[in-house]
Amino acid sequence: MADAQTSDAVPKAKRKGDKGYKKETIKEKLDRLPVGVTTPTASASLPGGNNISSVDDAKKFATETLPDLGLKLKKTIKDVKKEIKGLKKEFNGRDYEGIKVEKQLIRQGTGNNLTFLEFYTLKEFTQPNPYNRHLFWYDRKANRIVEGIGRDRATNDLMHGPYKKYLGDLVVEEGWYYLGAKDGRWELYDKNYNLLNKEYYERGFYQDSEISYYDESKTKIKEVKPKLYGKVTGEYLTFNESGTLAEQGMMDDSVKVGRWIEYYPTGNRRKKETQYGKDCYDNGFESYVVYEYDEKGKITFESPKIKKN
Repeated sequence: MADAQTSDAVPKAKRKGDKGYKKETIKEKLDRLPVGVTTPTASASLPGGNNISSVDDAKKFATETLPDLGLKLKKTIKDVKKEIKGLKKEFNGRDYEGIKVEKQLIRQGTGNNLTFLEFYTLKEFTQPNPYNRHLFWYDRKANRIVEGIGRDRATNDLMHGPYKKYLGDLVVEEGWYYLGAKDGRWELYDKNYNLLNKEYYERGFYQDSEISYYDESKTKIKEVKPKLYGKVTGEYLTFNESGTLAEQGMMDDSVKVGRWIEYYPTGNRRKKETQYGKDCYDNGFESYVVYEYDEKGKITFESPKIKKN
């Protein structure tokens, strides 16, 4: 059962001298910057043509460049850390991106499985981006986080601002939300604080996604081609000029996978469902049409491959 808690319930971060503390490398320290910290636009120049304008740039420099330059750059990296630290802007707990928020806490489980969720929601409802297909809400009645394009606003608030999940006193997941959609850097850890996954979002879509538009002012999205670490991977979307959904499906390294769905221009009725392989290595799988529908939602075709119960 989940219980709402006061701020005293949130575990404190481990500090030097505490049990379990260990000295971290520069990269690890940059990796572990708190979820409530952002960096305004600024930059620092280093030898070799390296420019640093964010914590992620500094982390990349420390990881990829330092081994090649040797010990003589230790002082330079230290100076860069100071510059980055000076650029930090702490989340004030009252508003995020100019929109007022309020803090929420959820406690789940008991004993070794005790977890805490620390996050923020909109203080007053603000309309989210209509092109976002995955929105996250705090259901106050059920006291849990749920996903859905639309929810009852009388009992549900959109997530907005920093999010952290604790297992005991360890952070096992952290990221940001912007009007219900994932935003910024998201990281997932195991109970030993080993990094399991890291993804970067920009207000609901992978940060490096290729987005095309119908208009020059870039208000009407035509296509979202997901890109993760340079590969076309993730949820692919196309929209009609009216803003309704035209097609959606998953990509795995430029290969269509799973169930793809086409919609009629209204965007709320399915036109066709096509099944593809489970991943990009499923070369032997032959895609096939699963269902076809008329404009009223009636099935006009059903694949003989569908197993009957």
